[in-house]
Amino acid sequence: MKHNSLSLLCWFILLCGLYPLAAQEKNILSIPNPGEKTLVNSGWFARRANEIKTDGNTLTSSSLETSGWMPARVPGTVLTTLLENNLYPAPEFGMNNNLIPDIYETGNDFYTYWFVCQFETPRLPEGCTVWLNFRGVNYKAEFFMNGKRLNNTTHEGMFLRKSFDITGQLRKDGTNMLAVLVYPPTHPGNPNGGQGGDGQIARNNTMQYTPGWDWIQPVRDRNTGIWDEVSITTTGEVRLQSPYVVTKVPGVRSPEQKKQGDAFVKTSVEVENITGVIRKGVLICETNGARLTKQLTLSPYEKREVAFDPLKISNPRLWWPNGIGEQPLYDMHIYFESDNRVSDSQQFRYGIREITTDKSPDNGGRRFFVNGQKIYMTGGNYIASDWLLRLSPERYRDEVRFHAEMNLRMIRVWGGALLERPEFYNACDEYGILVFQDLWGSGDCNGAWEDPTKLDSRERRWEYPDNHDLFITSVADQVKMIRNHPSLCFWCGANEWPLAKDIDKKLKEEIFPRLDPERLFVSYSTDSLFTRNLLGDNGDGPYGIQEPEWFFTFRSHPFNPESGSVGSPEIESMREMMAEHDLADFPRNSFTRNATWRYHRDLGYRDHLERYGEVIDIETYCKYAQVVNYDQYRSFMEGWASHLWDWYTGILIWKTQNPWTSLRGQMYDWYLDVNASLYGTRKGCESLHPFYNPATRKVGIINTTVIDQPEMLLTAAIYNPEGKQLWSKDIKVLSQANSVQELFDLSVPSELQGVYFLKLSLNRSQPADQPETVNIYWLTTVPKDYTGLSRLPESKPEVKATLTREGSRYSGKVSFKAGDRISFFNRIKIFDKETGKRILPVHYSDNYITLMPGDKQEVTIDFSSDLPKERIDIVIDSWTTHRMTVLF
Repeated sequence: MKHNSLSLLCWFILLCGLYPLAAQEKNILSIPNPGEKTLVNSGWFARRANEIKTDGNTLTSSSLETSGWMPARVPGTVLTTLLENNLYPAPEFGMNNNLIPDIYETGNDFYTYWFVCQFETPRLPEGCTVWLNFRGVNYKAEFFMNGKRLNNTTHEGMFLRKSFDITGQLRKDGTNMLAVLVYPPTHPGNPNGGQGGDGQIARNNTMQYTPGWDWIQPVRDRNTGIWDEVSITTTGEVRLQSPYVVTKVPGVRSPEQKKQGDAFVKTSVEVENITGVIRKGVLICETNGARLTKQLTLSPYEKREVAFDPLKISNPRLWWPNGIGEQPLYDMHIYFESDNRVSDSQQFRYGIREITTDKSPDNGGRRFFVNGQKIYMTGGNYIASDWLLRLSPERYRDEVRFHAEMNLRMIRVWGGALLERPEFYNACDEYGILVFQDLWGSGDCNGAWEDPTKLDSRERRWEYPDNHDLFITSVADQVKMIRNHPSLCFWCGANEWPLAKDIDKKLKEEIFPRLDPERLFVSYSTDSLFTRNLLGDNGDGPYGIQEPEWFFTFRSHPFNPESGSVGSPEIESMREMMAEHDLADFPRNSFTRNATWRYHRDLGYRDHLERYGEVIDIETYCKYAQVVNYDQYRSFMEGWASHLWDWYTGILIWKTQNPWTSLRGQMYDWYLDVNASLYGTRKGCESLHPFYNPATRKVGIINTTVIDQPEMLLTAAIYNPEGKQLWSKDIKVLSQANSVQELFDLSVPSELQGVYFLKLSLNRSQPADQPETVNIYWLTTVPKDYTGLSRLPESKPEVKATLTREGSRYSGKVSFKAGDRISFFNRIKIFDKETGKRILPVHYSDNYITLMPGDKQEVTIDFSSDLPKERIDIVIDSWTTHRMTVLF
């Protein structure tokens, strides 16, 4: 067992009783009404299990003496509790993660912990049954309350909910004592540098990235803990579970239709009599002003699924993906009423939409149709919100909103991580982001190829995980948890390789046909049922920086589930990731000997930064990286869309985010600060988009909407670095839905040498209130030489701002007006004036603004902060002038 001196000192202080404990206040939990819940997220304490010389029955028989116990984070993990008690330094900075003992070296006992919570409840109403619910524990657990063990068998599995009837265990007077003994994954694995380490982690039913991957370092406790919410709910004698809603939208609909044809809603729910006597009552479903009823008589302990008659919805408000239409949501309330009392209730939201799918006969890529309309899929791979599972509805909303702001339509929840929490899918519902949902499995661990880093043979890994029945039970549970979300598009068994044959067969033939028959299930992300592989590779990739024209000329897979590139963050994030001496040792020509850069998985830019000039310091490195980020991802998305339906049906970026402080593949970083990759992607994914093809040197229009666009005016103009317009061309154009057109050749004036600018503007006559769409390129007559950008004439735009506050939410506008010179790459940032710290996250309608002479642009900003308005500092970092502070 290996320990560093820092961790030994921290444990010595704790065990000697010198650890500063928070004062324990009385923890009184309200008893919720049926259909509501009370979260048990405060008053928790934790301690390593081998320090407690008693069992759970004895531990929970009396009140807790908190000496030697530490305040615990629930929901959370053992490691997040240790971090919040300052026992280890933040593992996101530098190489601090190496100061935290890894479970492979310490043994599982080091991260086996008791979590305890004392609480009081008011006296229960007559006929009330109280349920204690755990939405996620990793990995094994024993549950005790007031001297009794709650579970009959040891809980196992990260993705399996547990509920206990604690009515008989609650003390009518005094304090209740709840204790959970949490064990780490049985096979934590060796973090030996392989994808998922030595692969042993996949023997468990848990997330696979925790021993490390090529974009993340190991999570030292493998995310052991009560990682998802704990709640108390109540019912009467009849309990409702697992409602299921299916919506049907016949025919081909248009998001612009003022009056829609009828849609149909089919609803069912599981009804359980939890008593030993016959129960009678009425099951009621209310939605959209309609009320459906079912008279029921339930035998003792009977549990069955009850379906309501289909409901016709006239002129429905249809749910559409982002960039296609709106995302209205309907409320549904299902409850069981007996003797004029509600026994149980389920309330949730759903969207009226129908998704169908086929394979393109032209290219073999999977196509998706929403409400009858064919949708070109652009999206990103999503790992997890935080590597240590510090999850929140607010962070989920911000992250999903970033994807919507990129004009993306799909998120793939990647199979090496987790099936996300309901709050994530709520956000996807609201922002119109379809979800490609992997289950927890990956070819890296499950035997897709020979791998010398893996402990077991490829054939043995084909049989992972060890407990197949647990895997199937967990899938069934999680499907029921999220299947009502309109954003959920389809299911995928695993990343790049199918699950064990018997698991895959049961999912295909039993689980999904029974629990979610309306959605597609494919065995793995590169399955021939999903895409076509004519390249002979894994069916996805590549993952490094490319020349802009490559995206237009290389023919990849028709629906590539993951292909990615660079994504270094802004300088402020870099300074929060590593020390100044490491920052000073930045990569030269894509090569770094610096251990910290390598530790944070730097991908490298090859020579792309040096094309903009000499990289003399970390500030220059980050400055040039953002220009490359923008151009890389704009070209990425334009190149794919330029072969819309001919070569491709969709593309998902690897990755759009990182759950820790990584230096590759991200549009925003772990701190939730955006970088230029986000805005390059946003520009390249505009649903009606003028573009320049660097391979054919033609100007064209991409239309990924489902609406034919009437006569528009496309203007192309070329400017020299001094801002003089040297050439322009106007053309009137009609654009059909779901189409790409190349319209004319770009004529480059002969007098240009080096860097120049191309501005494309698209103006729509209908509807009249549509803003102008502008796309500005920096190009060069000298291949790979953009050094002229560093010699642009100084240009300071006129910038004004407005800012209003409502509660803790700020919103405002930043308005730019260029003078008679080009104003290049203006980045808006927001700080706290007093501390100099960034305010994050901030949602900008655009950023990294480039303006030709006389241009104007207005950017909306939106963020939350408890700071008073006078402490908000809006600044502009620009290539063509010094930092500007914006008054408002």
